[in-house]
Amino acid sequence: MMKGSDAPNVLSPEVEFVVNFRLLPGNTVKDVKIHIANATKGFDVEIEDIDSVKEASAVSPTNTKAFKLIEAAIKEIHPTAIATPYLTVGATDAYKYQIVSKNIYRFMPIKINDAEKQSIHSTNEYLSIENYMKMIHYFEFIMSNYDK
Repeated sequence: MMKGSDAPNVLSPEVEFVVNFRLLPGNTVKDVKIHIANATKGFDVEIEDIDSVKEASAVSPTNTKAFKLIEAAIKEIHPTAIATPYLTVGATDAYKYQIVSKNIYRFMPIKINDAEKQSIHSTNEYLSIENYMKMIHYFEFIMSNYDK
């Protein structure tokens, strides 16, 4: 978000920017603040945290029973898909579980089409019934096979 002048022909004495940074594994909040300070050197800039600030999430291991079970569930539901680690582009509440486990996997077992992708966090957000059923099947598979 950016706010400056209230009219197109008026120079604002002050401009505000709000930037939502998403950190990559290995980066820190301090790294981002140093980058901003270096990029804005020579300007009168104040850097301020406006919300709960979180460090980058830890990378969850793939050599675990949990990840092997996720791979098996994916193969069951999407036989041609390959299970591989990736970065989640949006924030989730999963960071709250880092205090109890290093095995935190952010995953939805669906294949969304362009319309579903465009509806995420938008008006009329939805998933197809087919995707919804695949999610149910995935979680049933995980819960019924975990202790086997």
